[in-house]
Amino acid sequence: MSQSSPLFVGMEVHTETIAVAYVAQEPGAEVTDFGPIGTRQGAIDPLLRKRQSQAPHLILIYEAGPWGSWLSRDLQNKGSDGWGVAPSLMPKKAGERGKPDRRDAVQLARLARSGALPLVSVPTVDDEAMRALTRAREEVSSDLQDAPCRLKACVLRQAIRSAGRAHGGPAHRRWLADGVCPTPAPQSVLPEDGRTVTEHTERLGRLGQALREQVKTWRGPPVVDARQALRGVPGTGALTRVADMGARTRCEPPSARMPCLG
Repeated sequence: MSQSSPLFVGMEVHTETIAVAYVAQEPGAEVTDFGPIGTRQGAIDPLLRKRQSQAPHLILIYEAGPWGSWLSRDLQNKGSDGWGVAPSLMPKKAGERGKPDRRDAVQLARLARSGALPLVSVPTVDDEAMRALTRAREEVSSDLQDAPCRLKACVLRQAIRSAGRAHGGPAHRRWLADGVCPTPAPQSVLPEDGRTVTEHTERLGRLGQALREQVKTWRGPPVVDARQALRGVPGTGALTRVADMGARTRCEPPSARMPCLG
């Protein structure tokens, strides 16, 4: 193997172990199974030292995801060349079943050498934090839409009618808490459903406040402001779109960026 040619290292990452396989760039070179290594701090250092004696340029390939994100940042700090690939875009053979770690690591190394792997951008720590906040807010917003529907359905099943007009408001929920149902079970369900609506509303407010605080130190406010310049785009919606899209370079040419921005 030439010392100038890169060595492709496939890594199947899990919580406690990383299955490793590597292959040289030369045609006909066989993929070698290195075996599993740990995921603790510094566990990858012996692998880097040992393989760099064979080829100074190592290209480490891993699937982007909850485990691949921390590995990407660790490799960047060590000055290594890491490629994150999307699991959903991995080529698969018809009828292929199961996911043995060793086979996946070998496949990553082989496909990286052939150039058949589409790379994805791994978010930075700040981008990941902003994305987590926006997704948490979206989940709470969805739950807040479902909770009043469950509360109203429970009321309708008991044939309880309110004299007020503002259904779903604080006064209406207080009226439901004081209502009397024909059986004890709905009498317990109604206050719980009412508290669920209140809790989701308060949590939505806390997450919105956290987003407004986090965006002050984030790198994306110029893009968020430009997105808000479009008609009918609120601040939270613009922030969510920009955080989900991640790196601007993932959408090339610029015309492909428009669907990502909605």
